[in-house]
Amino acid sequence: MFKYLYLDDLKVDQKYRGKHIGSRLIKAALNEAHQLKLQGVYTIAQDNNLSACLFYLKNSFEIGGFNNRDYRGTAQEGKADIYFYRDCK
Repeated sequence: MFKYLYLDDLKVDQKYRGKHIGSRLIKAALNEAHQLKLQGVYTIAQDNNLSACLFYLKNSFEIGGFNNRDYRGTAQEGKADIYFYRDCK
């Protein structure tokens, strides 16, 4: 029913950042989504993680949603999730 592959917890070790590894991982995920005949890839980043949000925007993701209730009643209350989507091309 849902036509997007979920990219869960993409992280690149700090010493390897700036070498386009994250972008290559996204490209691999898009290729996998395409092979599975899915619409594209989506992921979630916390609103206070500016570097992750900017990374996804730089890699042609679009904001598709915002959830400010995920963390209610938890130690992370006040944070929110931003949903990022990128279609296969």
